[in-house]
Parts: sequence; structure tokens; C-alpha cells
Amino acid sequence: MKKSGFTITEMLITLSILAILLALSVPNFRNLISNGNMVSNTNAMIGAFNYARMEAIKRGSTVNVNQIGGDWTEGIVVWANTDAINAMSTDEVLRIWPAFDDASTVSSAQSTFSFNAVGGVNNNSVFEVCDNRTGEQGMQVSILISGVIIADKVNCE
Repeated sequence: MKKSGFTITEMLITLSILAILLALSVPNFRNLISNGNMVSNTNAMIGAFNYARMEAIKRGSTVNVNQIGGDWTEGIVVWANTDAINAMSTDEVLRIWPAFDDASTVSSAQSTFSFNAVGGVNNNSVFEVCDNRTGEQGMQVSILISGVIIADKVNCE
């Protein structure tokens, strides 16, 4: 009579192979998640900048973009200066983007900038989005004087 099933040796070999494959894939999975978070944060910034540009064109007036709490990773606020005081008040806030939820960092010389009525900015702006992994690729978001927003890969330090 023929018995069906696995022997204990076959089961142990199969489980050993599975454990080896799993051990090899976990670091790659972490990189995949970290890269996804970095791209998600970059897309959130681009979305905030595009929203501000669109609002400036729609309103025919200046719309400002500020970082929250001293760092772009802590959140982004888009506001329109409606009272000519040139200081943000709660009734001027158009939209707030929440803080990044991971270890991403944003490097930029600017803490605020403005889109004018035709969607342009006064100076080119560059933002580098990286995370806590050294030697990895990050994302660079550039805003040209014309208001065009470009995202590209950059090497992080």
C-alpha cells in the first residue's frame, strides 16, 4: 500500500529553504517601503505646491507657501494674503498638509515662498527629500521662476 504525504526530512528541508528566502527578502522589502515613503512625501509636497500655484492663478493674486514648525517635514500651509498685513491669520489659510510620518528630511534654503497671479515665483526654489539611509537616492523638487515644478532623483548624503 502506498502512503501519501511528506516525510519529516522533506518538511525540514522545505522549511529551511523558505527561511533562507525570507531572510534574503526582508532587507529588500524595507528598502521598498522606505522608497515608497520618500516618493509619497515628495508627491505630497508637489501636490501642495501645485495647489498653491493653481489658487494663485485662479484668484489672480499672490498665494504663499510656508513650512510649519520650522521644517518642511512638519507640515505645509498654503495661504492667501487677503488683508495686506503680510502675516498669516487663520481665516487666510487655504489648506494644510500634515507632517511626514517617517524619517524623511527636506533640505531647502527657503522656509516660505509665494506664487504670483500668473503662477510664477520670484526665485528658483530647490527642495531635496531624503531619509535616514546614507548613500541612497532621494528626490529633488525644483520650482522654476515660471512656476513649473520638476521632480528628479538626487543622491543623498
